[in-house]
Amino acid sequence: MGNVFSRRVARLNTKAGKTYQEMAADCGFERSVTWWNKMRWEEIEIPPEPKLYPHLAKALQVPERRVAEMVAEQWCGVRPDDNVPEHLRSLLAMLEGVREEDLPIIEQMVQALCDKRAAEVEVAQYSARLLEAFGEIDGPYTREQLEFLKLPELYAVKMDVAMGGGSVEEDAHFLLDAIPDAEDD
Repeated sequence: MGNVFSRRVARLNTKAGKTYQEMAADCGFERSVTWWNKMRWEEIEIPPEPKLYPHLAKALQVPERRVAEMVAEQWCGVRPDDNVPEHLRSLLAMLEGVREEDLPIIEQMVQALCDKRAAEVEVAQYSARLLEAFGEIDGPYTREQLEFLKLPELYAVKMDVAMGGGSVEEDAHFLLDAIPDAEDD
């Protein structure tokens, strides 16, 4: 359980750049700028009344049902008994308003994002293994090895070579030469 209501306010304020004044205006000033500030810092001990949920939903940019869930979790310690991660709850509540004929588009987008994440994890694993293997190789780094590395790892190899800790095959130098030096950033 957690202070999900307060975290939502904090997320909107810090990541989306939404001010407390904008939140107060979005809810028709049913809650003051000071209230939003105190909510963000978890200083509000009394939950908002249900009649305010429509106004708070607009300010928090979530459906009214999600406001009720956040209030129940933050102040009553109760949350829906499901396995939906916290960062997806607001999204799930918004999806209730999607027309059925639009679902294939959303499913394709979600699948593409999942595939992207899986690919990123796989690249990171290979990259870590390859970088680990560099420490076990006595010979120079090959072009094929360097092509699998991400920029931070290429920079580490470039620094290693510059400090005399390793060498690079002739046809791999162009990869390291393309990386700017730290002072060029």
